[in-house]
Amino acid sequence: MKNKIVNLKLSPILFCIALISSAYLKADDKQSSALNMMSNGTVEAAQLSSCTLNPGKTLKDVNNLLPMIENVHEEIGLDAFFGVMTPLFVSPTTKIDFIFADFAPFENLSKAWDQYLVSESGALLQASLDEIATCNRSLHRYYHQFTKISDDKSRVLSMNWCSKKKSVSNDQLMAKHRSFAASSKIRFLHWGIAVPAWGLRQDDIPGDYAHFIGYPDIKEALASQQDTATKGGWKNREEYLTYFADCSGENLWRFEIANIPGL
Repeated sequence: MKNKIVNLKLSPILFCIALISSAYLKADDKQSSALNMMSNGTVEAAQLSSCTLNPGKTLKDVNNLLPMIENVHEEIGLDAFFGVMTPLFVSPTTKIDFIFADFAPFENLSKAWDQYLVSESGALLQASLDEIATCNRSLHRYYHQFTKISDDKSRVLSMNWCSKKKSVSNDQLMAKHRSFAASSKIRFLHWGIAVPAWGLRQDDIPGDYAHFIGYPDIKEALASQQDTATKGGWKNREEYLTYFADCSGENLWRFEIANIPGL
């Protein structure tokens, strides 16, 4: 596995927009400043299709559908960070069997949707998916906080929904997030903040934004938990939950990646 840390000029944070790949947003000075405060300079769209299997269907049927999805992506020009998430350690209230996750620049996703809506292959793909599962599609604005380029396609992803405490300002919250990304003891490959845009309402989710933290494997995810327990990481966690945000708790998902742009 070849890893290299991306040389990012801008610091990380959260709130208000979210999604995963790598497209730099160009704006006027005021907009750029705000973006730099909320992310490492990259913001994308995250499209998540949360699905439950239909009676008699299995994850094998889902995996058999992947070549068709990849062909349609190629046809409509969508070169997304794309993969399938399945539950590892999740709340018993979670009824989701799998999630199709696409992370792409907003402009690329919008062009792909124009093509998808008139594509015969796209219609056939949708019909094939509907036979296998019942899905809800949601769109999120995704602020990248930290990114390490890797060709590892078998990962795990922690997801934790949070809401800012009323007593803390947005600037204070963002500064706290920057301090996390500046740590020299980072075990994850990527970390981003997702904020719902379409497809979810307030009562559907246990927070205003979600931390998405991707690890190269379960070994590193467990090592991170060990750091929290034995190397003082619990202090940062305690401080964050006491003074900065209320969070629902982490769920851990297996993330099998089918496509990484540029690799």
